[in-house]
Amino acid sequence: MPGLFAKLKETVFSLIIWVIVAVGGLVYFNVGHKAPKTPPSPPSTDIDFPGYFAAFDQLAARVNEQEEFVKNIRGKKVRWRGYVSYVRNSDVSPSKIALAITPTPSDRFQIAVVYFGEDMRVRLFALQQKDSVEITGTFDSESWHTPYIQGDTMRPLTAVPTTPPSPTAPPR
Repeated sequence: MPGLFAKLKETVFSLIIWVIVAVGGLVYFNVGHKAPKTPPSPPSTDIDFPGYFAAFDQLAARVNEQEEFVKNIRGKKVRWRGYVSYVRNSDVSPSKIALAITPTPSDRFQIAVVYFGEDMRVRLFALQQKDSVEITGTFDSESWHTPYIQGDTMRPLTAVPTTPPSPTAPPR
């Protein structure tokens, strides 16, 4: 009888251990490690392209505050309008195209570089210098001198004609 009781005690103890391991595994794999269904989109910022450089003018000679400003918008979505300075193959990666934009058509010093993938090659190289564009992307700079953006979209903006279209000749 004592042997039977010891055997029963050992079996019950083994079952308890097995249940604890099984429940722990279920909790680990079903609750704690679920992959997100859709990746969260980065938060956006309301600062526009000219506003970016205006903020730095206001923080002139306050390098720590400038660095904090850049740190706070890094990883956020931006929607900026600007003018094409140049389009070229990227120096950063052979599979990227660099689009440089400026806040005004004549600006040569305030510039942002937007990186796009190969799928945008034809659209980007069709742009001309000083074309007006709107880009969206994720701000990816570590310093304020040249904002770098990982581009999502680029949309050429058409200018409103300054002269009315010429009248057409009446049909004969």
